[in-house]
Amino acid sequence: MRTPPAAGWRLGRLQPPRGGGKLTKRIATTNNVRTALLCAFVTLLVLRGTVGVNRRLVYIAASDGGAAAAHGAADGVERVLREIRADSDDDDPDPDDAEAATASATRYYDHGAAWSTPSYRLGPRVTRWNAKRRRWLHQNPGFPARDAGGNPRVLLATASPPGPCDAAAAADHFLLRATKNKIDYCRLHGIELDHGMAEEPDRALSGAGGGWGKLARLRRLMLAHPEVEWLWWVDGDALITDMGFELPLARYEGTHLVLHGNSYLLFQLRSWAAVATGSFLIRNCQWSLELLDAWAVMAPRGRARHDAGELLTAALHGRPPAREADDQSALVHLLLTETERWMGKVYLENEYYLHGHWAGLVDTYEEAMEKHHPGYGDHRWPFVTHFAGCTPCAGSGGGRSGTGANSSETGDDIDSKRERCVRGMERAFNFADNQVLRLYGFRHESLASAEVRRVENRSANPLEAKEEAIGFLKKPKEPPRWNEDVRKNRKLKAERGSVLARILRRLGWRSKF
Repeated sequence: MRTPPAAGWRLGRLQPPRGGGKLTKRIATTNNVRTALLCAFVTLLVLRGTVGVNRRLVYIAASDGGAAAAHGAADGVERVLREIRADSDDDDPDPDDAEAATASATRYYDHGAAWSTPSYRLGPRVTRWNAKRRRWLHQNPGFPARDAGGNPRVLLATASPPGPCDAAAAADHFLLRATKNKIDYCRLHGIELDHGMAEEPDRALSGAGGGWGKLARLRRLMLAHPEVEWLWWVDGDALITDMGFELPLARYEGTHLVLHGNSYLLFQLRSWAAVATGSFLIRNCQWSLELLDAWAVMAPRGRARHDAGELLTAALHGRPPAREADDQSALVHLLLTETERWMGKVYLENEYYLHGHWAGLVDTYEEAMEKHHPGYGDHRWPFVTHFAGCTPCAGSGGGRSGTGANSSETGDDIDSKRERCVRGMERAFNFADNQVLRLYGFRHESLASAEVRRVENRSANPLEAKEEAIGFLKKPKEPPRWNEDVRKNRKLKAERGSVLARILRRLGWRSKF
C-alpha cells in the first residue's frame, strides 16, 4: 500500500493536491449556493411569522410600550377576515344546499385556524386542582362530595341582573318566577342552588350580551366549593319544566362537560348552534379550569371581542352578522379547532332536553299533560325550556329590556315577538308550577292564567296524598321492548328447565321447593 506524499497531509486534514483549482472553485460555489438557500429559508420564516398566512390568528392586546405591535396584529386579523369573506363571495354558495353553504367554513377549518389572546386569563393559574380537592375533602369530612343518596353533589348556578329592569316591570316578575322555579326543583331533588346578583367585577367580561360572565362565575364556584362534583349552569331566563326528571349523572362517568348538542351540526355543518350553553353541566376538576381559560380568549370587550365576532361570523354556518363574539359561538369554534384536546371529555347529550328552545315547546304542553307523564325529560315532557332571544331583562340600572330583535325588525315585529315571549313564559311557568302545586292539592286554572284552584282536600290523608303526588313526578316503568331477533326473546335453557321437568309440569306436578 502506497502512502500519500507528505505534502498532501497537514494537521490530520487532507490538503487538495497541486493543480486542484477547479475542484476548489466547485466546492466554493456549492457552499455559496447552500448559504443562499439557507438565507432564503430564514427570510421566508420571518415573513411568514410577520404576515400570518391564514394559519393562526393572533390578537395581542395593546399595552404600554406595545401599541405598534398590537396595531400590526390587528391589521393582520382584518386582512385575513377580508380574505375569508372574499373566498366565500367568489363561490356564491346555494343557501338551499347545506354542503355549499358551509364550503367557506370547511375550507377555513381545514387550514386549522385558531384564535388566541395569551394576554388574558380568568384569574391566576391553578395547578394540580384534582389533588388539592382530594386532600381538602379528606381533611374536611363534614363536606362530602356525595349526597345522602350516594350521588355526586350538584350545585345549580344561575344569575340575574343586580338592578331592576327599567323598561318592563313584567321582566322582573318573570325573573322572580324563574328563580322560584329553580328553587322548587332543587328542593325536590336535594340539589344546592347558587343565585348570583352581583355585578361582574372583571370589566373585561362585561358588556351587552355575550354571556361571558358565567365563565368567571363558574370558575369562582369551583374554587370556593371543592365539595361540589358537578356544576349545573342554567341561564336566568330558562325554566325547568319537568320537575320529576333526574340528571343521569352515572351516564357521564369519564366526561367533564355535558352539552345539549348534535355531532353532525358540529363537525359536518359547522353550525354556530351545534351546542347550547344556556344549560350545561361541567365537572369540578383541573380539566374544566383549563377549558374555561381557553374558552374565554374571545371574551375581553372592545377590539378583541369585535374582531372575534367577525371571525366567528365568517367561519360558522348560520351565525347572524354584525354581532360581537358570544360564549356559545366561541365554544363551538374551540371544539372545532382543538378537537383532540377537548372532545375526549365532552358528552353531546340529545336524549333529553338538557336545553330546549321555547319556540318549539310551549305549544306542546297540553299534549304532554294529556298523553304523557313527568320524568321523561324529552319531547314527551321537556326538561328545560330556555327563552333564548326573548331577553326579558337585557340590562339593569339603565339597561334596556327587549326581545333580542335586530335593527332590521320593525316596531310591529318587535311588539309581536314580545307578546309571543310573554305568552310563552306564562305557559311554561304555569306548566312547571302545576307539578309543584299538585303536592298541596292545587293547580292553575289554565296554562295562561296565574289563578289557582283547589282540586282536592289533602288534610284528611296527608301522607297518602304526598306519596301519590311524588309518585306522579316519577317516570313510570316502561315495558321491555320486544326485540325483532326471535332468538334473543327465547328463554334460556336454565329458565326453561329440563325436558323431564317440563313434562311433569304439564302433567300437573308441582315441586314443593
